[in-house]
Amino acid sequence: MPKRLLKAAVILSVFVLLLGMVRGEYRSKQGAVAQQLEKLNPAINKDISYIDFLTYRVLKNGSARVATLGSSVTKGVGASAPSNTWRALLQSEIRGESRPLQHVTISNHGHSGYTSEKLLRPEVIERVVDSRPDLLILETSVINNYRQNVTLENTEASLEELYSTFKERIPGIEILFISPNPILKTNLTESGLNAIDLTFNDYNQFTKELAAKNGWNYFDTNMYISEEITQRELALEDTLNDKIHPNDLGYDIWFNQLYHKGLTQPNFGQNK
Repeated sequence: MPKRLLKAAVILSVFVLLLGMVRGEYRSKQGAVAQQLEKLNPAINKDISYIDFLTYRVLKNGSARVATLGSSVTKGVGASAPSNTWRALLQSEIRGESRPLQHVTISNHGHSGYTSEKLLRPEVIERVVDSRPDLLILETSVINNYRQNVTLENTEASLEELYSTFKERIPGIEILFISPNPILKTNLTESGLNAIDLTFNDYNQFTKELAAKNGWNYFDTNMYISEEITQRELALEDTLNDKIHPNDLGYDIWFNQLYHKGLTQPNFGQNK
């Protein structure tokens, strides 16, 4: 065989060999992704975490979206900079968790002064729907229900309507209700009672029981923040910018508790 043809044959053989290796590696990676998708599929696995769920959505769709909805403490009022809110801290932590999770974004739909009833306003609903979240973290806004004397009956009706609306409008969405942060009871009166004789804790306990009754996913942010404040021997005032809104420390505690005790734990469908 002429040297020129021999050289061409060798080059072709090497090319075919490399192509086979590339194809084999591609098939191997595809097989690994398929196995991971099956392992993280929430339709067949009930013991996955929210982080697992978001990983599944990224592997399946190329990206995943989270939306946060609630009051001014979801918006981040009280933080020294937008990067110090619990939403921003959460996004940064999630994106650093793994390569797939770099493709997770969290949009903020916090509204100052909004009760759970006001969150039902069409423009609020449409903005959340337009963001097409895979996961909606819905802060109950009961700080404002408490401060604006919304009855427990109306609190229940509005939260149920929020849940049913988003479940209907966004197929496949996961919804996690969370309570807001602890506040100082003296922001209204020394007794902590509002005009209809309810305390802030009454609203938190009511919504926690409502979530359990309806089988909703729920994370008691208020309780976990309070526990960390006690463990660290802090005063509630140390975590607040005023009597209501967290400061940077308060938002850091909020993020830390929600991420580590809410989003990374298995069985995300359980009431916590």
